[in-house]
Amino acid sequence: MRLAVTEGLGTFWLAPRLPEFQRAYPMLLVDLHCGMRSVDLLRLEAEVAVQLTKPTAADLKMIRLGRLHSMPFAAPSYLQTYGVPASVAELKSRHRIVYQVSEQSGGSEFYQRWFGDVPRPGFLAVRTNSSTAHAAAIANGAGIGWLVTYGAALGTKMVPIDLDLRSTRDVWLTYHADAGRIPRVRHVIDWLVDCFDPKKFPWFRDEFIHPGEFPRLYRGGALPNHFEGFGVAIATEANPFASASGAAARSPDGGRSGIRGPANPD
Repeated sequence: MRLAVTEGLGTFWLAPRLPEFQRAYPMLLVDLHCGMRSVDLLRLEAEVAVQLTKPTAADLKMIRLGRLHSMPFAAPSYLQTYGVPASVAELKSRHRIVYQVSEQSGGSEFYQRWFGDVPRPGFLAVRTNSSTAHAAAIANGAGIGWLVTYGAALGTKMVPIDLDLRSTRDVWLTYHADAGRIPRVRHVIDWLVDCFDPKKFPWFRDEFIHPGEFPRLYRGGALPNHFEGFGVAIATEANPFASASGAAARSPDGGRSGIRGPANPD
């Protein structure tokens, strides 16, 4: 069964959960197609899709799975070099950013809204069409970049930064009405709905939940370190959700998993 999903969700959220699904349905082959281009289900490019744009074709069924919340993140190595921006004005004048521009990401829209007035030389460090390259560049200190908040729960040391520059994208599951009656497709649909259940995973709720609140609100089992063994030099540490104490991850300033500079009138 072919499942199409955006690159970041496919790589960092769904792929690590596939082994559990496969144990339940060992004879079902999942062809996981990760990419930022929306597939055409009516032309049978996939049987089920998870995407960030709302389906419009009348023959397609759709389910809103949840909402992605993005906020600025930076690596500790970057913050040690450049410091923590105390305001949006300081971010624009003294820092470097990384951003993703691709279909469904909304990166160009957000960049123009927030930084359209900033000259790119010396400010824009990396621009990429890949979610994986985007995360790797941020994790290795290239600049401040916008990541979905659930990344803080998956074993990365990247630190969320509390500036009023957040964005949201709804996550849609879509499939052809006829395909939904096929048992193998139905199994995948039910699994996907469970993977994005906001009652289990607070980072998919409609309202923004700060990553520092995840250990208090998360009621599921231990989350694996999804960055461990990944083929880029992403720094990791013990996942706070997997520890017996459930202690929240701490940022370099000793506070909750997110830091803000001193008050600034700008």
